[in-house]
Amino acid sequence: MHIDPATLNNKEMYKFLIGGVAPRPIAWAGTRSKDGFNNLAPFSFYNAFSSTPPIVGFSTIPRLDGRKKDTLQNVIDNKCFTLSAVSRRLVTEMSKSAALLEPEEDEFSYAGLEPAEAQTINAPYVKDALLVFECELNQVISFGDVEGSGNLILGQIKHININDDIYEDGYVNFEKLDPVGRLAGNWYATIRDKFELKRG
Repeated sequence: MHIDPATLNNKEMYKFLIGGVAPRPIAWAGTRSKDGFNNLAPFSFYNAFSSTPPIVGFSTIPRLDGRKKDTLQNVIDNKCFTLSAVSRRLVTEMSKSAALLEPEEDEFSYAGLEPAEAQTINAPYVKDALLVFECELNQVISFGDVEGSGNLILGQIKHININDDIYEDGYVNFEKLDPVGRLAGNWYATIRDKFELKRG
């Protein structure tokens, strides 16, 4: 079967992406509005793009009513964000923080999470997270203004908060971090089934 993406509507194309690009890491983004309200939201269009400088990025898609996601607006206003790692033990809270609340409502409180203050930027993060990146905005790349158009938020890591127990000999112990990846629908993945393969 061969499919021309131009023949698919937004929902159909979205289903191909979330089913075909998987598992996807989760950017658990902490931001603050210009009025001082904390915001926390997970995004599964997320990855790393450079080590020098250290650049990570994630994409937001507008709300169904066309408004910018609070995260995007806060990043535009404050030029920074945090990314808390989603370990298996925090996955329920992560899912709850995905609720579509209004800008003045606090997802930390809603999800039963305690916020902590970033060391180098004006943004909160999940206090119980084992690994956190504090990022300054590098740029926002918008892919359009129609339904489903993404906005790629790129940030430079300025500070790393990492639990001592998971940092060993210069490496992150991914088994102790126990990260969760996103699949399609309500499905998630862990690293419990893994194998090693040398390159080449």
